[in-house]
Amino acid sequence: MAEKKQSIGAWKNKTKDGKEVIKFTINGQKYDMWVNQYKDKPAQPDYKIYENNWVDPEEVKTNQSPEPVAEADDLPF
Repeated sequence: MAEKKQSIGAWKNKTKDGKEVIKFTINGQKYDMWVNQYKDKPAQPDYKIYENNWVDPEEVKTNQSPEPVAEADDLPF
């Protein structure tokens, strides 16, 4: 039986300052692929891939449970 191959899509975007980035996800992990601006030899890669671990700070605030409130019995006085 033939093995089913995984298909992964990628999206090309531009940042606010006009730099191109290619974004894709593999097994739930997001990645960004940027043009290697420091390439000075043919043996160096054309693109650099970085894990995208950015989390919206607003999402973090809404997902956190509120701080516990001290009960009357827990007061130190």
